[in-house]
Amino acid sequence: MTINFKEQLVQDDDAQKLLLVDPSETPGIQQGIGIIAATTKDKGLQVETVDLREFIPGVTRSAEEGTRLVTDVPSFLAELDRYPIAPELSTLWGDETKGRIEAIYNDHNADGAGLRDNRLRLELRADDDWVAWHRLSGKYFPQIEFGDAVEELLHTVVDPDQADLVEVINSIRATSKGVFESAVDRSNGSQALEYRTETTATAGAAGRASRLEIPQTVTLAIRPWEGLDTYKVEGWFRFNTDHGRLLLTIKLKPTRNVLRAAWADVVEQIETHLGGKPVLATRFDR
Repeated sequence: MTINFKEQLVQDDDAQKLLLVDPSETPGIQQGIGIIAATTKDKGLQVETVDLREFIPGVTRSAEEGTRLVTDVPSFLAELDRYPIAPELSTLWGDETKGRIEAIYNDHNADGAGLRDNRLRLELRADDDWVAWHRLSGKYFPQIEFGDAVEELLHTVVDPDQADLVEVINSIRATSKGVFESAVDRSNGSQALEYRTETTATAGAAGRASRLEIPQTVTLAIRPWEGLDTYKVEGWFRFNTDHGRLLLTIKLKPTRNVLRAAWADVVEQIETHLGGKPVLATRFDR
């Protein structure tokens, strides 16, 4: 390898010499790296390296340095249309666990290392209904609190019919004073609540017994992130009648596959828009 140095003698006398060396034309050494060599009567030869690269645009950072943030897929695609990426210089990276995709405009390429500092980030926001259902899932509530919680999310229920579910909720609320027992029909698996209303009658008098049919499952239409289509998610309708006290919950069936399907749809939409350019899987916390 040929090493080319540009030298500039700053001072020269019998006692000391000060020499500035510019190695910028040497392969592998970036512009902005300099060497100062000095000899003095007391300390002899001393050599120091000076790094001024951060003050030279385009050496350690690009003129377009920065990360632009959007929070839904249409905005991400619109920005890629407004400021297109160069296929040979750019990459796309996605992290399913964070709902995040980044387009790096100046990544490493066949001609050498890129600065990787010009980025567009898609950071999907968790959907409120998805978060609320996962917060409620499997948590047992007393009757009135359960009815209130489900009623707030009633718009996400697709089966049973919302009107039918409201009727069940109202019936549950109306039976808040009673002793409960569970009943399961072995022939079809249906479940029901049997409850006996409390009464202040004299000894020997029994309260009135009633039966309340409860749906086995509930089907929801929810989405992991805002701005996406909804996906079907099923949940088990469960109750506990321990010691006559009624507690209820809706336990969601595992939603991991739903999350993966939603992420695959996001990635496919972006890759299709960009003519097949892949979104590479990564973990941004590493």
